[in-house]
Amino acid sequence: MMELTVNGKKIEVTDGATIAALLEELQINPLRVAVQLNQQITKRELYESTELQAGDTVEIITFMAGGSQ
Repeated sequence: MMELTVNGKKIEVTDGATIAALLEELQINPLRVAVQLNQQITKRELYESTELQAGDTVEIITFMAGGSQ
């Protein structure tokens, strides 16, 4: 197991986990979020192949509908 910081909270994930595996574990639809890994936006097509490392910082940004009135 390895420790990551996800949206400011420390969590443990399986060694070698990918961004896609993290999103699945957190029950987050990858089509509805953007992922920032160590302050760099990761392209959605790389989620399956981008392995996370111990100590990584991940920000998951959820898209929200709405607008101004």
